[in-house]
Amino acid sequence: MSTTQLNHHVRRRTPITAACLTAALACSAWTAPARADCIPTLLGWYDTPSSAQGVAVVESVAYVVDQYSGLQIIDVSDPAVPKLLGAYDTPDQAIGVSIVGDVAYLADYSSGLQIIDVSNPAAPLLLGAYKTPEPAWDVTVVGHVAYVPDGNSGLLIIDVSNPATPKLLGAYKTPGPAWDVTVVGQVAYVAASDTLTIIDVSDPTAPKLLGSQLSGGLTIGVAVVGSVAYVADLFAGLGIIDISNPAKPKRLGTCDTPGDASDVTVVGHLAYVADEWAGLQIIDVSDPTTPTITGSYDTMGGASSIGVIGDVAYMTEHESGLQILEVSCEPCAPDLDDSGRLDLFDFLAFVNLFNTADPKADCTTDGAYDLFDFLCYTDAFNAGC
Repeated sequence: MSTTQLNHHVRRRTPITAACLTAALACSAWTAPARADCIPTLLGWYDTPSSAQGVAVVESVAYVVDQYSGLQIIDVSDPAVPKLLGAYDTPDQAIGVSIVGDVAYLADYSSGLQIIDVSNPAAPLLLGAYKTPEPAWDVTVVGHVAYVPDGNSGLLIIDVSNPATPKLLGAYKTPGPAWDVTVVGQVAYVAASDTLTIIDVSDPTAPKLLGSQLSGGLTIGVAVVGSVAYVADLFAGLGIIDISNPAKPKRLGTCDTPGDASDVTVVGHLAYVADEWAGLQIIDVSDPTTPTITGSYDTMGGASSIGVIGDVAYMTEHESGLQILEVSCEPCAPDLDDSGRLDLFDFLAFVNLFNTADPKADCTTDGAYDLFDFLCYTDAFNAGC
């Protein structure tokens, strides 16, 4: 093939100039969110005997609190065929769970905190218990301290260094019933009534209020990532709150889910919400001021709690137990810097890929790197995700 024929067959790569980039930016909507497209699929499920209320997953084992059937320990190494390893029937209603090492800490409603050795899943063994003054709704354990939202008693802080004889260290009376808690460092974020309550627990014997924010709904779940709190607000959906200044938290945005948001977990730019009768809702929170539902899964009954590890979601449902879902999402192709937004930096990333003849810059997929690729990327960028 002659040189002339070769040049005609494969167009030359011409570096993108600043003038060309500026011209494209002038006509592009370059501050749009980059939404992923999420279509959850069911991998498998395990129908627990009672009503599944919460789940914690460690490696290939799911620990499900199953209300009147206590703790169910399930092997999820093969999501298609989860298998029961063992169970422990608690005195009352198991509704919250936290796992540390070989020990399960259960919120068992009127029976308070139950501490169970699960080193042998086939034969769980009670280590100790602490009878709380009000119904215990959930539990989070950090080190040797358990934080228990105890309804009208507020937040209880319990020393569990000796599981056989747990001891109360301190308590904080929240403005309404305390239902959920997340602890980050020396700060506890408590979902209580209609408020996110932020508490300094550096001295567990004397916890003190740092700040609070009305949620707009009935706050029954909370997750914290960095300087942002995500609250499950029941009938008001998902609330997003800036907690960078704990003394003055402020609302950033809300997403009114179709059901009743009961639990939330956040991975990257996505919030996964257990939305009771509306199942699983996946919400893009890359722009916290305008969170948008980007995927959903309609369960058979009421979704009560959610945990996500990698591309797999473990969701409890009142009627059908543990649901295991694949939640991988198709990324927004023009979001080249994976920031969750389409902006100038994505264009700069494209320029760098183009000028180094990276295959990712061959937008037209014709094997050449030229102006047509630049125009193709510009069109995809302006179309958004």
